[in-house]
Amino acid sequence: MSSEVDHPVMSAIDCATGFLDSARNDTDDMLTALLIVARAAHIAAAILLAGTLTFQVVTLGSAASSMSDDLRGIERDLLRLAVWTLVAAFLSALLWFWLEVVNMSGSSFANAFSPTAWQTVLLETTFGRVWQLRLALIVLAFALITPGLARNEARRARMLILWLLSIAFLVSLAWTSHAAAARVQPVGLFGDALHLCAAGGWIGGLVPLAIFLTRMRVSFSLGERDLVILRRFSTLSLCCVSVLIVGGISNTWLLVGSIHMLFMTPYGRLLVLKLALFGILLGFGARNRLAIKTKLTTAQPNSDLLPQLRRNVIREAFLGAAVIAIVACLGVTPPASHP
Repeated sequence: MSSEVDHPVMSAIDCATGFLDSARNDTDDMLTALLIVARAAHIAAAILLAGTLTFQVVTLGSAASSMSDDLRGIERDLLRLAVWTLVAAFLSALLWFWLEVVNMSGSSFANAFSPTAWQTVLLETTFGRVWQLRLALIVLAFALITPGLARNEARRARMLILWLLSIAFLVSLAWTSHAAAARVQPVGLFGDALHLCAAGGWIGGLVPLAIFLTRMRVSFSLGERDLVILRRFSTLSLCCVSVLIVGGISNTWLLVGSIHMLFMTPYGRLLVLKLALFGILLGFGARNRLAIKTKLTTAQPNSDLLPQLRRNVIREAFLGAAVIAIVACLGVTPPASHP
């Protein structure tokens, strides 16, 4: 008799356990998806901020001192882009931190707001200490990028400081990556830092380059100043690509370890997809450099070369965004060489 009673009771317990496990898995899946979104938004904002200021300081460089109407317009557009990028970086940093509190503490989304949970992550973990540094850099950048008042010399000095802050902000992401936890930590961190700087210079500079090309008067022949700016960005992107290739090989060996693991693990397959998109990006970059930019000096006023270059740059920017999304997925996926 008792066994007949126990049977439905046990069945009910099994059903309840299965329901709880399913709910827990759904919550974990949602948390992982939100972490990917937050990481992607924050990494993209950091790369775009560094790329925008690198374009203004390095690519435009001394050409900006002439302050023609076109360059004034470009400078205003780039400053507005940098401000909105900082806002996106701040909001995505808050979201990322909140999700990491949920992830590290194992608490619910609502309980992550309790002082005990977030203070523990903020003050007692590497992620929290890095987050404090990044928040301080955002506040400093906001203070400096407020529309200024100063003369040209002061403006250039302020832009230089802002640029250095944006590089520090981008490089600090290395301390939240898998490389920071790897056994050969200094090598991994240095490689990740270089990788991030190169991504900022090239991929982060594509949107500013598209703004520059849009502002140019396509109905006229390119001036020598404009050609110098395009050649400068082309040279910078070539250097960045070289660093990305070397850094990518180093990080792949560090975090994957073998060709077999590259194709037989989720992390490895994501990395293969990233490398495939990177190869397409290289193709667009090579076409811009070799097939288009070399012809701009002799192009006729109504030539389609400049609009074609702008379209290719926009395609590169979208591919770069896809690469960043994969990087965000890699950040929540255990490395192939993980024990």
